[in-house]
Amino acid sequence: MPIPFRGGVARVFALALLLILFTGVQAGAANGNSTRIDGDKPERTADSIGQIWAARADDISAIVANSSDLQAYAESLAGPLAADVQSARANFTRLSSLYHASRGHPTEQLTLVEQMRNQRKRLKARMAPLEDIAGVIAGRLGEIDALQKDMNDIDRQNREEGVDVRASTPEADGLKSHGRVLADARRALSPAVARLEGILAPGRLTLERFDRTVADIEAGLVSVWENYYLTASDNSLDAVFSIPALLTDWVTSLGPRTSFAWPQSGREWGDAFKSFFLAAVFMAALGFFALRGGRTLPRRWRHAVEGVIKSSWIWAGIGLSILTASTNRHGGIYFAFSLAGCLIIIAGVAALSWRLRVAVAPSLEDKPSPLARLYPPAAIGVLMLFSDLPTRILGFVWGLVMLVFVVMIFSMNRSHKSEGDLPLLERFSYGCAFWFGIALLLVAAFGYARLAILVFMLLFALVNTIILANAVMALFNLLVDRFFDKKAQPVRNAVAQALSVPLAWVLSLLCTLPWVWAVPGAYYLAGHAMEANYTVGDASFDISRVLFIVLLFFLARSFITLGSTSLEHLPERVPSFERGVIPPLRNLLTYGLWALFGIFALGMLGVNFTSLAVVAGGLSVGIGFGMQNIFNNLVSGLLLIFGRTILVGDYVEVAGAAGTVREISIRSTTIETPERAVVYVPNSSIMSGQFVNWTRNSRVVRRSLNIGIAYGADTALAAKLLLEAARDQAHVLPFPKPAVFFNNFGDSALDFTLNVFIDDFDNVTSALSELRFTVERLFDQHGVDIPFPQLTLHMQDKAAPALPGGAPADMEKNAATSGTGDANA
Repeated sequence: MPIPFRGGVARVFALALLLILFTGVQAGAANGNSTRIDGDKPERTADSIGQIWAARADDISAIVANSSDLQAYAESLAGPLAADVQSARANFTRLSSLYHASRGHPTEQLTLVEQMRNQRKRLKARMAPLEDIAGVIAGRLGEIDALQKDMNDIDRQNREEGVDVRASTPEADGLKSHGRVLADARRALSPAVARLEGILAPGRLTLERFDRTVADIEAGLVSVWENYYLTASDNSLDAVFSIPALLTDWVTSLGPRTSFAWPQSGREWGDAFKSFFLAAVFMAALGFFALRGGRTLPRRWRHAVEGVIKSSWIWAGIGLSILTASTNRHGGIYFAFSLAGCLIIIAGVAALSWRLRVAVAPSLEDKPSPLARLYPPAAIGVLMLFSDLPTRILGFVWGLVMLVFVVMIFSMNRSHKSEGDLPLLERFSYGCAFWFGIALLLVAAFGYARLAILVFMLLFALVNTIILANAVMALFNLLVDRFFDKKAQPVRNAVAQALSVPLAWVLSLLCTLPWVWAVPGAYYLAGHAMEANYTVGDASFDISRVLFIVLLFFLARSFITLGSTSLEHLPERVPSFERGVIPPLRNLLTYGLWALFGIFALGMLGVNFTSLAVVAGGLSVGIGFGMQNIFNNLVSGLLLIFGRTILVGDYVEVAGAAGTVREISIRSTTIETPERAVVYVPNSSIMSGQFVNWTRNSRVVRRSLNIGIAYGADTALAAKLLLEAARDQAHVLPFPKPAVFFNNFGDSALDFTLNVFIDDFDNVTSALSELRFTVERLFDQHGVDIPFPQLTLHMQDKAAPALPGGAPADMEKNAATSGTGDANA
């Protein structure tokens, strides 16, 4: 049956209809009989208004009748619902009593939470039809109230405008009749709503009790789990003799505690199998496409991918399928399915990690996996925690497991030391496993076997995460180089390489989720650790903030890599951009981004910058005196960078050092001498002293070659040969032209100077050397002598007669001392 006047549209329609009717009433009262031009019009208007009121009254009557039918149907459901509520209350009382009796057993409390949630869902499902009926009738009552309010507003408006509402007119009579119909409808619906609320009240109260109790249990589970792992067992002699009784009690209570560990009916088993089948098909399809994609990789990685798909992926797929089947139709979890799925997934992930690791380090092909050695003790420990063995029995069994594990790891370490070819990561893993095994054996001996199992699982997860992250980073580097060539796409390659590190760690950490789900209570403890607030001095932080800061660190690193790579290749896109400016800009970008990251990280940690500013202000004076040279170098470095007086690649002479500028940092300038020595010159020394920049204007440099020829040689020919030698040199520029100058009449030679312009400063030494070889060859071919200095010595004996020349005749000797004539003298 259609229900009229539902929602806001019906209210607007009814209000507009009433306004139109009363507008006509007011117009008739104001104009008298002047509006009655047509004698039939009033009768037709009155008839139409009456029909409208009659139709509205019929609709409201239909609403009341339909609501009465709904109320009758609700009454038929009230009896069964009262029985269900009574049963739910009885179950709540029983479960609450069990909760108070099992405050120290978190596994039992989890079972109670699951039972309470199931009871609540059943009761809520029984109450759903009555809730729907109550909602429908309450909504209709609200619509009636809204129409009544609209009529009251119109009546109040007419009274304020002086309209006589008591006058007997068709419009007024219809309005009054409609008001009586609304009042009757309200009187009929209000008791129905109250009755339904009374029927539903006990059920709602029971639901609230379930919700409140479940919330209280879950709120206290963290502390219960902490006590569960941190409470020591009694290892005295009397306690040992009581083990048989404890074992008997444990076997007796095992059935009720595991009643929700797996499906309890054929329908539930069918649903679980259906979920398992669908998930298995999906995982098989993913494995098929991954196998096809892996065939495009290099040979080593192709074999690794094929091994992963054919073994590790199968185990992981089976585990994920079982984990998917562990969710029942009520939203609960089958704990046995969940545990089995997690353990199988852990086996698959561990095998995956080791296969990828072998692909990175092929020398490990025939070596045993440390993860395979960690898996059996971890699986045994988790199964014992799941079964909730008594702590005395648990400690004894776990001690034996750790003893066997330590002996096995010790023997493997000895064999690996004798071979001596195990990589560092694996040696670290085996070493940690050995010493942790001894420590956990002692922990179990002191009664903390549960804590020992928890720590062992953490060790297992940590080793797997490190091995997997290392392998995934290597795989990502391979894929990045494959898709983004370093030469063709350097920027994308650098950014992808920088992002591959955090992505590899995030994926590796996500793979630790099966470890968290497998260990009882680890989910609650991990959540509590993530939300707990830690305070160190003025800094306040939690694990989530620390992880976010780590993520920001890698993002900042990626942005720095992006900026540095873009600046490095900027001259290729903008030829006018000087390459010497790139290192300073890269340094400023690096320092600026790291400074922003540091400020943001300190802000997230809750560091008070006001107090830091006060401390910095107090230390500024002392720091200013003690570090004035450092700040002087910083300012000088900024002036050099932005003033561009010296650029990277310039050849300078400064502070007694001559060489090529390799780097201009904020603190100092690095100069490499021709002897390959590296000189670090403080920036303040450059700015405050005098320096020579040979290549500031251009890399082209002029050099002079001084040559002397013998007296009597052809000077014109010598000048011609010098110019010819200059033209034959590849590094000598044809313009400006080489020039030869006759400088002087020397003591032993006629001195010439050859001025040439060399194309690059780096070629000066080689160009001048080749030029000297060429000049010597040309002069030798054309008979132009290069003289050497000569000296005549006169020696005189006092007993001998003097000769006219002033020297004894028998003692006069002409001695000539010869040396090499340096053409560069």
